[in-house]
Amino acid sequence: MKYMIHACNQRMWYVDNFLVPSLIKQGINKDDIYVYVDKDREGNLKSYIKSSKLVYEMWGDNENVWHLQDDVIVCSDFKQRTEELEERTVDLVCGFTCFYDDGRKPGLNFPKDHMWYSFPCMRVPTKLSKEFADWTDTYLWRDNQFGFWTRYKKGDDYIFRIWVESYYPEAKVLNLAPNLIDHFLLGGTIVNPQREAQSVDVRSMYFDEKWLVDELAEEIKKYDTDNR
Repeated sequence: MKYMIHACNQRMWYVDNFLVPSLIKQGINKDDIYVYVDKDREGNLKSYIKSSKLVYEMWGDNENVWHLQDDVIVCSDFKQRTEELEERTVDLVCGFTCFYDDGRKPGLNFPKDHMWYSFPCMRVPTKLSKEFADWTDTYLWRDNQFGFWTRYKKGDDYIFRIWVESYYPEAKVLNLAPNLIDHFLLGGTIVNPQREAQSVDVRSMYFDEKWLVDELAEEIKKYDTDNR
């Protein structure tokens, strides 16, 4: 099992000093963690598509990859829970949900109307990642229904979900609660800077270790003070 962190230049200080060390501390092998950095500032959409091709090239067509964004905090038993999920015969695992998924319940579901917007933490098989990337090469950029998202270089989670609903309507999707991560915003988001840090709209609805977020906030304050 592998772990990919999707990162931008502005958040690499957090990825390098907090997120990756938190995974290694739980016992995840450093060689099983890959940080994909959008060095050229291509935006979320193109970066996700490129990383979808990359996971297949690196790890083949029979691997489950946990995709994490660069502004999350993982639960204290993240490694254990992700490894236990390998025993579940499901196609996709959504490890996060927030206000925008209101009404979509936890549990085993089919994609249509139930799959969470879970890109801060989602397990995707490399086979599906490659198929999605191949589809975008052929259809995405010429389809007017996605024009808004391609123009603003975002909407990767929305487009992926539409693709799954359309091509894998019978896929087994596990909406996992408690959530595996909380969305720890660092001064708003890169694609939506109008959001304030710690906005309740994008915080986890089922993360039951809120005290970890408070501890992390204090650690970051100390880091900021020490590195001014």
